[in-house]
Amino acid sequence: MVNFVSRVGVVVGLACALSACQAPFFANQKKEPTPPPAPVVQPKPVVQDSQAVRLLILNGEYTLAKDQLLTPANDNAYDYFRAALKLNPESSRAKGGLQGIVMRYVDLARQAAARGNYPQATTMLNNARIVDPANLLIKEVSDGLAAQIKLAPPVEPYRGGSNEFLLEASLLGKDDPKILARIAEIAQKLKSTNNLAIIIARTDGEGRWIYQKLRDAVPDYRVRGDIKLGGPPRVQLVPVAQ
Repeated sequence: MVNFVSRVGVVVGLACALSACQAPFFANQKKEPTPPPAPVVQPKPVVQDSQAVRLLILNGEYTLAKDQLLTPANDNAYDYFRAALKLNPESSRAKGGLQGIVMRYVDLARQAAARGNYPQATTMLNNARIVDPANLLIKEVSDGLAAQIKLAPPVEPYRGGSNEFLLEASLLGKDDPKILARIAEIAQKLKSTNNLAIIIARTDGEGRWIYQKLRDAVPDYRVRGDIKLGGPPRVQLVPVAQ
């Protein structure tokens, strides 16, 4: 009986000793702080296109399909898409429409370069820069075109076809007597033949300037026609379809 009690005492003593040793260890354990909850990112609200924006985009897509990219004035894809973005700067369709114009001009530039018409290819790329000056694809194609021009043989200058009047490019946009006299000659020819004036210009602004000077030269006659982008600058006299 004595042995049993003594054994129990030993066991209890050992248990107390162990608990005494372990208590400080667990007491010194630092509880890891609970991480803060992840911030909740609220999705940016999507602004829906209004009816006015949708109508502008539809007009832009229609004129883009007809290659009315920068012209004619007030009825071209560029103006329609920009007007849509003024009403809704987040409109993805309007932004995509502007990129569609860039892609079309790049495609036209490549086609012109493949035909060896490097002035027209350059004009198309310049028009693309009006829409998106920092576009990397334009730079890539422009660099390739510059390398292609260096390797190409010299090209005979364009001399114009029948009923075509070439304009000196360096004088366009200036009230120089020489270019004004040339435009006045074309305007009188338009009046006497009642033909349409197809203006080929390097930029939309240049084409509008030529058209305005044609009108100024014959104020008593309504000049009819259209503006097309290309080069070299010239005016074609086209009979009115019967």
